[in-house]
Amino acid sequence: MGAVSKGEGRRERKKRETRERILLAARRLFTRHGYEAVTVEALAEAADISKPTLFNYFPSKLAILQALVPGVDERFSSAIERFRAEGGTAEQQLARFFAYGAEMTRRTPTLTRALLLLALRAYDDPNFSIGQHRWPLLHESFCAMLRDGLARGEVRSDISVERITHYILGIYVYGLLSWLSDPQYSVDAELSVAAAFLGSGFSVRAEGIAASN
Repeated sequence: MGAVSKGEGRRERKKRETRERILLAARRLFTRHGYEAVTVEALAEAADISKPTLFNYFPSKLAILQALVPGVDERFSSAIERFRAEGGTAEQQLARFFAYGAEMTRRTPTLTRALLLLALRAYDDPNFSIGQHRWPLLHESFCAMLRDGLARGEVRSDISVERITHYILGIYVYGLLSWLSDPQYSVDAELSVAAAFLGSGFSVRAEGIAASN
């Protein structure tokens, strides 16, 4: 649930709580039944509001799905922060995150599918925000994880942490898109291999190899 703003009045609080209730109901229903199968009527009923009231907050079901993206970004960013707090090398933390991503894909396949398709649509629809589909919080958490590794002497210094993060997210998203297009794709196995490959690529060992060539 969202944090209470200082000086928030009763009207503003009720509006915030209603919006949060709509998004909570949407996440639960989209996860359980799939985005396409859930009707606006079902969303309104689950949020305990009328359909007109729901449309006062969101103009469409698609807008509700769009509003879920920042929360997903925050949850995945929080996972990275948890893995950083647990310790280990940057390679180990990356491997734990990729395993977490695979687990979440398996646990919430219908919601993951809807969000991936939404992200693709965002690049072609001027009404959508491209920025939030680039996972800004997750991007910053990865950068922080790599900076920690750089300070410990684990991460190569000849490539910026921002660029390494782009490579990580690019391969991670490609793995999810492969899962989206192929029912036989083993997201657990493939993301595990990808994490190992990326970890060896950004390690100081790789920098030494590159410098000797």
